[in-house]
Amino acid sequence: MMRENDLETLYTTLTELSKSEDFDLTGATRTVAIFRVAVECGATTVGFPSMAFLMSKMLTTALGIMSGDETQTFEDILDDFQEQEQTSH
Repeated sequence: MMRENDLETLYTTLTELSKSEDFDLTGATRTVAIFRVAVECGATTVGFPSMAFLMSKMLTTALGIMSGDETQTFEDILDDFQEQEQTSH
């Protein structure tokens, strides 16, 4: 089971790595590299359809945040995604 601290630690680690001056890369190139890792990880761990659903949720949330909707946050996406993964019996 995922712990909240693990998620925060991974996020912090990736954020620091993305800002590292050890790489002579543009911001766009760094973003593409991180996005590629996310897509590959998602496709192999949860499947491409679920990963595409998650990307859609994240894009919708990002657009909401950009438009000034204060109710939009990234914090609830994982909860929604985990509910979507459950199958009914």
